[in-house]
Amino acid sequence: MQWPAHGANPLRLYEALQMVPPKRYIDFSVNTNPYPLPEAVIPTQAEFYEWVCQYPDPDGMKLILTLAEREGVQRSQLLLGNGASECIYLLAQWLENRRVGIFEPTFSEYRRACELYGCSIHSFHAVKENGWLYELNEVKPILPTLDALFLCHPNNPTGTIWPKETLQQLLMLAREESVFVIVDEAFYDFWLDGFSVVDWLDDYPNVIVLRSLTKMYHLAGARLGYVVAHENVIAELKKRKPPWSVNTIAQQLALRLLSLSSFVDETKRAIASERQRVISELRKLGYDVSPSVTNFYLLGDETKTLFYAFLRQGLIPRHTFNFPGLAGNYLRFAVRTKEENDELLSFLRRWSR
Repeated sequence: MQWPAHGANPLRLYEALQMVPPKRYIDFSVNTNPYPLPEAVIPTQAEFYEWVCQYPDPDGMKLILTLAEREGVQRSQLLLGNGASECIYLLAQWLENRRVGIFEPTFSEYRRACELYGCSIHSFHAVKENGWLYELNEVKPILPTLDALFLCHPNNPTGTIWPKETLQQLLMLAREESVFVIVDEAFYDFWLDGFSVVDWLDDYPNVIVLRSLTKMYHLAGARLGYVVAHENVIAELKKRKPPWSVNTIAQQLALRLLSLSSFVDETKRAIASERQRVISELRKLGYDVSPSVTNFYLLGDETKTLFYAFLRQGLIPRHTFNFPGLAGNYLRFAVRTKEENDELLSFLRRWSR
């Protein structure tokens, strides 16, 4: 069977499994903000029409300047993309036919993009017995053979992070071997009290950071992400980027939404509180749950019976059949509102009896 490559679009999942979808369902497979935006920032119909009629600024300079101030970098260190996914494919094109390492299990588009552009891939695997952490001793002997590393932080689908000192050590080792480290921080916005490697760019010019505005700011349909890196890297990516790939709606929405600091802070705190509560309850029920710091987590399902039970109940998880090393033995769940999370917990309490 051809499993859907990503979360969201639940009706496609039911169709692939030849199951009849329930009239009501909750989509736990999509890792976006469950809390609505303040009404004051939602554009009017007239504003949308005006934006649709405008050609987008191909460089998105107003947004670039806003992001440069926010991140504390020069505008020459930034590039916008049609979601972080476009940035991943631009990087893979730049790395064409070179040697890359990928820390897995992780977001499938790193591998897909690198394979498309003929890269040879070395996989570093984390396992639950080690808290989903990676061993530097396994990375060190391979580093000299690589040109770049892909690392998701916090990681999708486990929600886990590297210890700060270990990550700095990895970046130092990579710098010594002239290896680029691409750090995808798509879910950084949901990590309460987290640290960003953007703050380390002056010390590590070999580091390339990916960011997404899709997840926190409800821009999944508009698509917007960006790269923060040394200006020489940005210049190479610009050569490969098609014009007008970031539309006017996405640019204008981002300019408006980036001012919502209190909304972001409140969301972080609410997500952290709900995640801790849900994971604690799941562990009391005897479930194997990843030690996530962000807005999703892995739940063990080695028999794979739970997956289908969830779908029949209208509680839609993200399958893990296309995550190397997971083989469908886990389900990924987004942290949603308290009411929605309670429905999930209520079902599992009944299931566990």
